Amino acid sequence: MRHRAAIALGCCLALLATGCASLAPRARVTGPAAVDEGVRFRFFAPTAHRVQLAGSWPENNWAKGDGSVGEADVGLMSDDDADGMWEIVVPLSAGRYQYVFWIDEATWSLDPGNPEEVEAGPHRRASEIVVVVRDEKPEIR
Repeated sequence: MRHRAAIALGCCLALLATGCASLAPRARVTGPAAVDEGVRFRFFAPTAHRVQLAGSWPENNWAKGDGSVGEADVGLMSDDDADGMWEIVVPLSAGRYQYVFWIDEATWSLDPGNPEEVEAGPHRRASEIVVVVRDEKPEIR
């Protein structure tokens, strides 16, 4: 009798573990990627209402824009399919760039998909990429 109960308990635990694993969020950590149009930045924030990319290039200027008054939507990322994956493509020339993600205009976040960090930016730490251009196409180093 104990043997059957142990088997039944084991089966229940296995089903429970399998079911819970399917409900858990998948790892969605990806770093920047070179695409034909420039560099694609992605950030997984399923509960966010707004995510902006803030970076050191002149057009962005840490999400202030290149004008004297700034622009509220500089670096605004989109989550077109509402899966929590925010994305933006930025045309960047060759160079070294620092960036962070600004979530709901309240929280700064480094890029969990990029281990390269430096002292920079509005929150004193920033993720960093180096862009090189070969055959008119960007590459990330």
